[in-house]
Amino acid sequence: MLFSCILMYNNNFGDNMFNKHEEINIYCDESCHLEYDGQRAMVFGSIRYPKQKVQELSKSIRELKKKHFIYPFAETKWKTVSKSKEDFYLELLDLFLNTDDLKFRAVVFQNKDLHKLEHNIHNQTYEDWYYKMFYVTLEKIIDKDNFYNIYLDRKNINSSQKIHTLENYLSKRAKILKIQEVLSHQSELIQITDFLTGIISYANRDAIKLPDANKTKVKLVETLKSKTNLSLITSTPLSADKVNIFIWEPNYYE
Repeated sequence: MLFSCILMYNNNFGDNMFNKHEEINIYCDESCHLEYDGQRAMVFGSIRYPKQKVQELSKSIRELKKKHFIYPFAETKWKTVSKSKEDFYLELLDLFLNTDDLKFRAVVFQNKDLHKLEHNIHNQTYEDWYYKMFYVTLEKIIDKDNFYNIYLDRKNINSSQKIHTLENYLSKRAKILKIQEVLSHQSELIQITDFLTGIISYANRDAIKLPDANKTKVKLVETLKSKTNLSLITSTPLSADKVNIFIWEPNYYE
């Protein structure tokens, strides 16, 4: 039922972002996704990039790691951000900002609104809703003029049916060549999705205001805010595609 309601939300996402009939890879991850983890905000994030350029970008990320004396195939994650590697993470953020056609979208849900989800009314479980939020994350960044490969960070070995349902609904909006789960350590672009999703999550959490906040994480938040002129805590226009943010509320489709 919730999918049907979401499909009624038909604002355009601006002009096509890529050339006609290009094959685009999309990588998805989330932050603070557990139902009762005590965090203020849950964030669903996605990176998209032309498939033909993925290998070159992945190589650039590995070269950046080597420059900072990090094993090139070591997994980069937001939770590992620390002062000792601050220069690496700042350069990784610059790499994203300076790479043409590399786009990021985040959907933010405030956990204070968990009680408004009304799973019983929508005949869904929390896990069902979790995958519906990936539909919300992806629906505005796909179109019928391109082809898409979608990769989600693997979280649950029993999620194949929900991914199949997600694919069916997305296929109504665009040509989906494949949608599958991958292990994050196998994909540099999943890792940079985790990194950017973490920045948006931290900007929307109470932890950033605490005296013992991770100073490097705070610096990354402030750097992204400064270089994009975005607050990171409010929705951007749908036409903003380098960094697009949507603050989702349970009743937005009503």
